[in-house]
Amino acid sequence: MYGSFVMKKRDDDKTFRKGIDDLPTVPIILSEWTNLNPDNINRMLHNANDWAAIKKNATQSYAEAIREGNFKTKLTNEWKRMLAMDVSDVYYDKILINGNHTTDLKTVDGKTLKAGDKVRLRVSNGGASSYFWLRYAGGKITVVANDGNDVEPVEVDRLIIAVSETYDIVVTIPDDGVAYEFLATTEDRTQSASYFVGNGIKQLILPLPRLKYFEGMKMMNDMMKMNGDLDDMGMKMSLNQMDMNVVMYPEITGEAKPKEDHSQHNMNMDNEPNRYNANALGEIKTLNYAMLQSPYNTELPKDAPVKELKFTLTGNMNRYVWSMDNKILSETDKIPVKKGEILRITIYNNSMMRHPMHLHGFDFRVINGKGEKSPLKNVLDIMPMETDTIEFLANEEGDWFFHCHILYHMMSGMNRVFAVDDYQNPYLPNKKQAYNKLQRESNMPHFMAQNDFATNGNDGEAMFQNARWSLGTEWRLGYNDMHGYEVETHLGRYIGKMQWLMPFIGFDWRYRKMGMDEHETNLFGQKNEKDTRRAFSLGFMYTLPMLVNFQAEVYHDGIVRLSLMREDIPISKRLRAGFMVNTDMEYMGELKYIINKNIGIRTHYDSDMGFGVGLALTY
Repeated sequence: MYGSFVMKKRDDDKTFRKGIDDLPTVPIILSEWTNLNPDNINRMLHNANDWAAIKKNATQSYAEAIREGNFKTKLTNEWKRMLAMDVSDVYYDKILINGNHTTDLKTVDGKTLKAGDKVRLRVSNGGASSYFWLRYAGGKITVVANDGNDVEPVEVDRLIIAVSETYDIVVTIPDDGVAYEFLATTEDRTQSASYFVGNGIKQLILPLPRLKYFEGMKMMNDMMKMNGDLDDMGMKMSLNQMDMNVVMYPEITGEAKPKEDHSQHNMNMDNEPNRYNANALGEIKTLNYAMLQSPYNTELPKDAPVKELKFTLTGNMNRYVWSMDNKILSETDKIPVKKGEILRITIYNNSMMRHPMHLHGFDFRVINGKGEKSPLKNVLDIMPMETDTIEFLANEEGDWFFHCHILYHMMSGMNRVFAVDDYQNPYLPNKKQAYNKLQRESNMPHFMAQNDFATNGNDGEAMFQNARWSLGTEWRLGYNDMHGYEVETHLGRYIGKMQWLMPFIGFDWRYRKMGMDEHETNLFGQKNEKDTRRAFSLGFMYTLPMLVNFQAEVYHDGIVRLSLMREDIPISKRLRAGFMVNTDMEYMGELKYIINKNIGIRTHYDSDMGFGVGLALTY
């Protein structure tokens, strides 16, 4: 369920702005639709499933890199232990405006719209994880309010609206007989929804061209250090003023090629034959927070005590863990705040994802250089490497949630709670128990399993994981006594912000019916002289450059095993490769073709099991 709650000013309100607050208004709710269960999406994100990238044609495989002359870029990307460049992690089947893919606005308040009329669109992003570019075929967009707070009117060509943000914008109908497209496009530019303002022939705006993912990958390579931290190279970014993703925007860099799909955008396009050329010159004015200014004085009391807090937004894409100061909510207590204190919060985004940070219970001032007229907001989109400062007067008792509003980041732990005084709530008799439940909700375990039903046997794995812990089992099951079976189980805890290191305890149970003289000898000359082996182990797994996992294990009988392994090497859009080699003289190579998110065809060679081909099922 979602909806807009709009509070209109009275005509005698001293803040009433004639020509703005008396305009005809229409609520606009942007949303996404996926045919998948959101719990399943969350699970797939944590397991680094790239089905969404396949659907978006954004896998950035080695074949694509070679074809586009970016092989070195791809190598550098994986050398720094990064997955492919991603924009909006989730693929959505539909984008909707007020519940529809396409909507016509011909009348407002019973009056037919005509040339010269202005309409105030109260736009809310009700999506779970999508940012939207907003553009209007009838000309400029005038922003008059943000997050329910007035701002001095500012005219722009386009703006990007973060998850849960709201913007009140004014659009004008230039001519009679034309319905002008108001277009909302996802940040990854895969889906759009249209809202036509006016009466007559539909005037469409050119669709945003496809992102240049490898240019984004180059940028990411330059700014990611080998330890996973970001280097802003002294640019001191803030307030969305410097969009590092601009290298990916063909309409800005001057390499845009209009689509030849005349079935969708074929009406009145001759009116703008040089639109892309103009955009190539950088003439697109995009809204940023430094442009926003309140019409009123928003200063806080000068005699109130100030409590300063600093947060670093942290996380990693490989395991999809999102945190603040490398701690998720389940690892922190509430932050105590005295009623009447001013909280001044400085936030630095040390991750490669943007985060719309939302505060419950208060509007905050955004310190953007506008002094006493700093704008009021309750959602602040913080881009990678940005540092922003907000402040508010904590004058309402309660436990107030402060979190990233991207649903899957919030569910991963990028949250805090400000406890303003020790308030009493008769409907919440046990606040500690309630907080513990909230902590558990932000660190729920997720499950994955896969199995290859092959001609030479079955092999697969299953794992339960949360933000820090992993319980996993791997198996290889042969069809005869000579091939036997093996089951390895590991319980480990990931260490560090990037979680490249996981110490573990393990148990190995294997059976093979071997000949009298066929005792296995490993690289170190150690022998396994039994057909049946049950052994406990201690070890660790570490992610090396090129995303290769190095595993070292010592068993209770003194046998040592070292191994190197890599899965899901993206050869092409749907083809994945993998390998394993260890000091027990075992090795494996595989190729898998992905049919859909759950089914693939796999062929592999295993030193113990031989060659096999079969159906790979993944959950």
